[in-house]
Amino acid sequence: MKKKIFVPVTIVLVIIAIIAGSGYLAINSKLSKIKITKISKNPSDLSINTKRFNTANDISKNYTNILLMGSDSRDPETDPGLVDSIMILTLDKAHNKIKITSLMRDMLIDNIQGEGATAGTTQDRINVIYKQGGGQYSIKAINSNFDMDIKDYIKVDFTHFDKIVDAVGGIDMDVSADEVEVANGYIREAAKLEGTTPPLLTQGGMQHLNGIQALGYSRIRYVGRTDFQRTERQRAVLTQVFRKLYSLNIADATAALDTIFPDVETSLSKTDILSDVSYIVTNKIRTIEQFRLPEDKPGYNYTKMINDTYFLGWDKTLNVADLHQFIFEGDLK
Repeated sequence: MKKKIFVPVTIVLVIIAIIAGSGYLAINSKLSKIKITKISKNPSDLSINTKRFNTANDISKNYTNILLMGSDSRDPETDPGLVDSIMILTLDKAHNKIKITSLMRDMLIDNIQGEGATAGTTQDRINVIYKQGGGQYSIKAINSNFDMDIKDYIKVDFTHFDKIVDAVGGIDMDVSADEVEVANGYIREAAKLEGTTPPLLTQGGMQHLNGIQALGYSRIRYVGRTDFQRTERQRAVLTQVFRKLYSLNIADATAALDTIFPDVETSLSKTDILSDVSYIVTNKIRTIEQFRLPEDKPGYNYTKMINDTYFLGWDKTLNVADLHQFIFEGDLK
């Protein structure tokens, strides 16, 4: 599933660059709100195949791959939670593009600790990786299963995602009548955690959603094409948030980033962040290509039942080959 879209998704990075233009102290103050975690850069510690990824083929120079994870813990202080949003972000300098590959949360992967239905094995759903061992462990798991060269990660805690939506003034979404009832269940849960009155949706159709309503909508999983459509809702919500950021003035946009940054954890240094931002802004990269694994094609994914528990099976050879073609466009031999 590959499509080309034009959205101002890089506007957050652009705003960072604008702030940086006002001086080191300004950007340092903003970036200091992010939690930076050091991890090993040794390829063997990250399960990077050095026979495929080395300086001889310029892959590391032309392609920067970063693991993106969105956690959904009910109590981040005591539980790291599952990462229900998992993506590979690619800065493709060879073709001047940004690429985003979504990895579906129920995918059954290897080389991790099995839990529950898979206890005693080295398999489980992909969304347990951060909970089991943090950022470096997560990178190692993704690299070993998808034969990738990821060296860094960014994790965002979506517990406060509603505050991010509120910070940009809410978003407009077309919510179907079938989605309303399910969304209201999640809205009640979020409101209870925050000790507020749940702002329930009353009907379907195009409407303006506040933070808690947008959070409830993005969590819908059992209407339509289950998790396949759930990821589409999440991308739609995030796209609207980015568009609202794009329309804000700099003062309001930077205030929104003050809300976002404390929920971000990354292994990237401030220098790395500014370097990538500068490249994106200087080269005016605004077109983003998207891909999703497993692909929704015959033979690429299937239902896998283990101890009466559902997992999303996938053909590794077919999916990884297409992933490499999407990201490296024939440059990886």
